[in-house]
Amino acid sequence: MSAAPLPSFTDEPLSLSRQAAAAPEQPISRLMADALDNPKLISLAAGFVDEHSLPCELVKKHVGLLMRDPSEGPRALQYGLAAGDLELRQRIARRYFADAWEQRSEAMLLSTGSNQLLHLISECLMEAGDIVLCAAPTYFVYLAVLRDLGVEAVGVDCDAQGMCPEALQENLDDLTAQGKRQRVKILYLVPYFDNPAGATMPAERREAILEVLRREADGGPPIALLADNAYRDLRYDGQDVPCFLDLGAEPRWTIETGTFSKNLSPGIRVGWGVFPEPLHTALLRRKSVIDFGSPHLSQCLVREILADDELDQHLCDVLRPAYRRKRDAMVEACERWLRPIDGVQFENPGGGLYVWLKVPAPLVTSAGSPLWEACIRNGVLYVPGEFCFASQGAAVQANTMRLSFGVQSENRIAEGIKLLAEAVKAELV
Repeated sequence: MSAAPLPSFTDEPLSLSRQAAAAPEQPISRLMADALDNPKLISLAAGFVDEHSLPCELVKKHVGLLMRDPSEGPRALQYGLAAGDLELRQRIARRYFADAWEQRSEAMLLSTGSNQLLHLISECLMEAGDIVLCAAPTYFVYLAVLRDLGVEAVGVDCDAQGMCPEALQENLDDLTAQGKRQRVKILYLVPYFDNPAGATMPAERREAILEVLRREADGGPPIALLADNAYRDLRYDGQDVPCFLDLGAEPRWTIETGTFSKNLSPGIRVGWGVFPEPLHTALLRRKSVIDFGSPHLSQCLVREILADDELDQHLCDVLRPAYRRKRDAMVEACERWLRPIDGVQFENPGGGLYVWLKVPAPLVTSAGSPLWEACIRNGVLYVPGEFCFASQGAAVQANTMRLSFGVQSENRIAEGIKLLAEAVKAELV
């Protein structure tokens, strides 16, 4: 009796894990692809940096110097420490913190951009079903990270100075009443020129947030404060504000992160973070498993640029003036074309890369909405504001959008705002 033929799997694809199969496409990925595929479309959506301000000559100079050095060149091309280059960590600590530099550098890890750190922090601190409190609106890429990990995001109401302490306390009281307070693990903030709203928290607001966290720690498990300082160096008006640790935040619960993607180059991909124990050790072990440490050559390059004080020169001479002009061009165009429309609201951000726009409430800015389609026909693209809101907590504002002035020229920014205003007016008829 012959054996039954074995089933053939030659046409079967590889099967994915549940997590991989459920991972959604990032909204920004589609928007970036649309912008790159259609160069005539004026994209005010993707948060690209200004191509003409990228420090090509500065990078060329320091790569050349490194490679011509018989000891530093080979060292830069070799594996580095999993925690990252020690001298660079020390220079970052002195740049961004008022004191305790040795302590900050020892508690610091370097990463491949700051998004890697956001994912690793969340992975190390939370289980599926845990809760992150965040601003409403907030950085939508981090919302996608949380969804991927099965973590719930709860939005907290904000104003022009960022998250409202009273709203934070109200959310925590509600979660306590629902028996969910134990699941709140992180408060996530973008305190400098935040993405997407462009708001910066003044020192008094930061201190009020810290007071809420101190009160909560008296009656329940501490909540980690995760400060994403990606835009701190992109200040065009006013004076710098101290970070949370410099304002007296409890070091055992506070995480400060930053990146050189916005102030230097996203292609170099160097991020950093300062972490309390036992999180620091947990992150170091996870990172050692993932990549043995982020690219050493990029770290050496940033180290040498900081050593020569050339980052500040680049910021003062090139980057801030370029972005200030673009910011001004967008705000002036908004004042000219959008402000006369009843119900339109926006602020003039003191830094960063974004203007947060509200259109009259009957309109909806969602992808595929009539306004969205009208804008595409007109030749302009934006980020729908609904992407930037958590599914729980503060209500989603469906009549909002994020406008980026990072990549387009001043003339194209002004033209894009004019086309956007024409679409808004047409949809209000």
